[in-house]
Amino acid sequence: MSERRPFREVKLQWLRLLSCDANINDNAKCVALYIVTAHVNGHTEKAWPSYKTIAEATGKSVKSIQRAIRDLELGGWLSVQRGNGVGHNTEYRPTDASILKASELREKTDKSVHLARSEGGQICPERRSDVSGEGGQICPPNLEKEINKKPNAREARAKAAPRRSIPVVVLPKNQTRQVEEWNAWLSEKTLPDLARFNLATSVNGFSGYQVPGRWPPEDGSDKEQHCLSYFLNRLPAIAHQAASQTAYRQAA
Repeated sequence: MSERRPFREVKLQWLRLLSCDANINDNAKCVALYIVTAHVNGHTEKAWPSYKTIAEATGKSVKSIQRAIRDLELGGWLSVQRGNGVGHNTEYRPTDASILKASELREKTDKSVHLARSEGGQICPERRSDVSGEGGQICPPNLEKEINKKPNAREARAKAAPRRSIPVVVLPKNQTRQVEEWNAWLSEKTLPDLARFNLATSVNGFSGYQVPGRWPPEDGSDKEQHCLSYFLNRLPAIAHQAASQTAYRQAA
C-alpha cells in the first residue's frame, strides 16, 4: 500500500480523481477546483475562503457554494470545520483518504514506462528545462520546421566568402614607360593592350588608363592573379564591341 504523500505533490492526481467521480456534480467540482488551486496552503493543507469569496470567484450564489461544500464533504473529498463567522472562517482541507488515493495514483504514474517507437510507443522530445544564459529555456528541436525552412538569400550572401576588391589607379598616357610595361605584361598573358580594353578616362584634363596599379605585378605574386582577373573580366566587353563594329561595317 502506498504511503500518504503531501497534498502539494499529488494535487494534480487529486483533481483527476475528483473529475472522474460520477457522484459529484459539476458545481461541486468547480468549487473544489477553485479552493485547492487558489487557497489551499502547501504546508498546512488548509484553506479558509469565505462563502462570499468563493461565490464571487466562481460566479455562483452563496447557496450554491454551500450545497457544493456539503456534497464534497459527504463525498469524502473535503474535511470541513465550520467557523462561527466572527473572526473564525470555515476551514477546508482535503481528506486523508482522498490524498491517499491520489498518492496511489501518483505512484502508478511514476512507475509507468514509455514504450520505444519500435514497440508501439510515440516519439517524445527530450525533456529539457535548463535556463540558458539569456534567461530563456532550451527547447527541443522542431524537426518539421527545420525540414521546411527555406534558404534565405540574404543569409547565403552573408556566408559567402568576401570578395577582395582590386584597387584601381589612373595611369596617365604620358607615362610612356609604365604604359609600355603594362602592354608588355599583357602581351605575355596573350591579352590585348591597354588601348583595346577601353580603359581610357580623363582626370583634371589629363587622359589615362584605369589599371590595377601603376606597375605590372611580379610573376607568381598574389597581385598577379588579381590583375589577371581584372583584365579577363573585361574581355567579353571587348568581344561585344568588336562584334558591333563588324556588324556596323557590314551594314554600311
